[in-house]
Amino acid sequence: MKTYSCPLGRMKELEHASPERTAYKMGYGVFADYIFQVWPNRAAMARSIRMQQKRASNVNDWRPVVKLSDGEGY
Repeated sequence: MKTYSCPLGRMKELEHASPERTAYKMGYGVFADYIFQVWPNRAAMARSIRMQQKRASNVNDWRPVVKLSDGEGY
């Protein structure tokens, strides 16, 4: 899986190669960047996100760039 980061100020100009299978989360630290990860396919990304949503704490979970439909990931 490919992982890359982007500062908050450059989010508008960022173009993803595969937005349908890319997710993001907030980095750590004072000058935290957004961290993006590209999964091999959309189904694997959706399943990872749904598994995270079942936990009690979802503070820094992955969020999809292209919103998931209701049936994806189950």
